[in-house]
Amino acid sequence: MEEAAREQTEKWFVDRGVPHFIEAYNASEDVLTRALPILILFFLFSSISAIDLDWPAWEIVTASLAGLAILLGVWAGINRLRGLRPLLRRPDRVGPVEIGVFLGVPTLLPIIFGWDWSGALITLLSQTVILGLVFAITSYGVVAISWWVLGQLVHSIGQTLRLFTRTLPLLLIGFMFLFLNAEAWQSAGRLDAALLVSVGLLLAALAGVFLGTQVPREIRDQNTFASWDEIDALCDDAPGEPIGGAGTPRSRPLSRRERGNLWLLVFISQSFRLILVSALIGAFFVGLGLLIIQPDTVKLWTAGDATVLWETELFGIGLQLSAELLRVSGFLASFALMYFAVYTTTESALREEFYEDIIDEVRQNLAVRTRYLETLRVDDREP
Repeated sequence: MEEAAREQTEKWFVDRGVPHFIEAYNASEDVLTRALPILILFFLFSSISAIDLDWPAWEIVTASLAGLAILLGVWAGINRLRGLRPLLRRPDRVGPVEIGVFLGVPTLLPIIFGWDWSGALITLLSQTVILGLVFAITSYGVVAISWWVLGQLVHSIGQTLRLFTRTLPLLLIGFMFLFLNAEAWQSAGRLDAALLVSVGLLLAALAGVFLGTQVPREIRDQNTFASWDEIDALCDDAPGEPIGGAGTPRSRPLSRRERGNLWLLVFISQSFRLILVSALIGAFFVGLGLLIIQPDTVKLWTAGDATVLWETELFGIGLQLSAELLRVSGFLASFALMYFAVYTTTESALREEFYEDIIDEVRQNLAVRTRYLETLRVDDREP
């Protein structure tokens, strides 16, 4: 496989959120080098935040400059040892030395300038957590997946609206009763904002559990292809040359990280779609409430005056948006999120339509991977 074609294919994998499909993908050269800019920002921020603001001004300035000087000095020294030019060139790999600097320098500053051992320990723990999060997010292409999914969501907005109109009548049967029920307004309408957010997050977490358990069933058996012509057809807009010819392509098992990367791609994609449907349902109830729920009704149901946030007049009818309406609509939207996640796992026709687009994308990713590995002529890898 030509080097240019390989680089284009591997960049395509990164852009599509499946970087673990890259052969010999490793942390020092592929993950941490891409995460280097954000790690540098966190390093500088941690070096400054580790400083005690009660110190004299000269110590604060000295500690800040020391952190920056150590960063630049180590960077230049590593480049010199590796024979790179110029000295401040971005490194091609991030190894133990760079990781040690990221963890150690902000940790040592509180000790050097203030003998603050507890602050040093807190800084070390925070740096370790940040490094782990940045590594995981970069390794599995979470940002790339999110950007790609947002772009796909715009193109598939029609299908999402069809799902919304199919589920709306069913949701109205149960949720309309809740929306026009005094008990719902007495509970959700008067909830503290923090508690309401907590309830919404709990319902979203339950929806995530249902969605996460369904994803493996949907991507199972997608890595088998009948012919090279089928693979070439799936790879029509991907980099690389068609293979063609007779014979059945060998099914190369996915490694654990590749399966995890593919699971994450489908999970994030479908989560965005669930959130969009939930937002549409919440907006529907806000609009309905503006038309039929008046402040006097809110006062009757909640035993308290409505908190009017905005009001206007439409065709001679007064419309008033209250905080209570937003709370009830938000609660119903969160509940609809969980309901829709459950419903898409139990109703076969809706499930097929819900996963149709993303499964096509999964098939394409796997087809490109099969052609990529075949071109590289690598051996089968253990799952």
